[in-house]
Amino acid sequence: MIEDLQLGYLVFDTRNMASWERFGSDLLGLQIQRHDDILLARLDSLQQRLIFQSGERDDVAAIGLLAADRDKFERVLDAVRASGVLVEEATVDQARARRVKRLAAFQDPSGLRVELATAPFHAAQPFSSPLVPGGFLTGSQGLGHAVFMVDDLDVAMRFWTGPLGFSLSDTSAHETASGESNAAFLRCNRRHHSIALVQRPVRSTYPRRLLHFMIQAQSMDAVGMAFDRAIDAGLTINRSLGRHPNDRMFSFYATTPSGFDYEFGWGAVEVGDNWAADHYDHISSWGHRPLKV
Repeated sequence: MIEDLQLGYLVFDTRNMASWERFGSDLLGLQIQRHDDILLARLDSLQQRLIFQSGERDDVAAIGLLAADRDKFERVLDAVRASGVLVEEATVDQARARRVKRLAAFQDPSGLRVELATAPFHAAQPFSSPLVPGGFLTGSQGLGHAVFMVDDLDVAMRFWTGPLGFSLSDTSAHETASGESNAAFLRCNRRHHSIALVQRPVRSTYPRRLLHFMIQAQSMDAVGMAFDRAIDAGLTINRSLGRHPNDRMFSFYATTPSGFDYEFGWGAVEVGDNWAADHYDHISSWGHRPLKV
């Protein structure tokens, strides 16, 4: 499998910068650096994987895709332009602010800002967290995954699997309080999905684009320790420990200072060249139930 693209970073607008600074280090076990009005969070050798900037939306502001080399970078941009989408080339200073050498940006059909970058900056010191033994699974699989609400799943799918070159891993449909939720899980490397797109019949019941982001630990114990920290901190646990049927992830979900969830997981399956897409009418094999304390 060619692994020349990954979910490289996420950018968030937040009104809760101080809360995120504590949350990132004390709950997630990340290395946090503050630069004026920007928070940078490390979870591996790169200088940043999560970026927090002051804003009123408390939502994702941009998604950053990392191309493995200049050739992949140019091929993706050519495909995006050929689809009729306007591409904005970043200045040297704008790229440097994202800790990458080259950067361009465009919008997906739902209006989400997508940034394509290459040659990310690496930190001088290795990543180490006393709260996450063994660290996180990243490398060519990227930072983890992110799940977004869209208004039209078919239109969004055509863009992400067309110009951006993602592949479909699975689909799902299950009932929620606002009606049937339909999702498509998309991959760009061996991670089962780096992006998931979700459409629900009543969009206004959820005010944000981002449903959750996931970071994957290297050990099951690290998930248990993170779960204990979430309970001790009094976080809202929207899905307790459980396992998904499609990517086999063992994980839990809790609410962040911005109101969307984070998923902390371990043990997901890696997708090979012969992976066959399937469909699920349930999102958990077991567990993942709301925790009432």
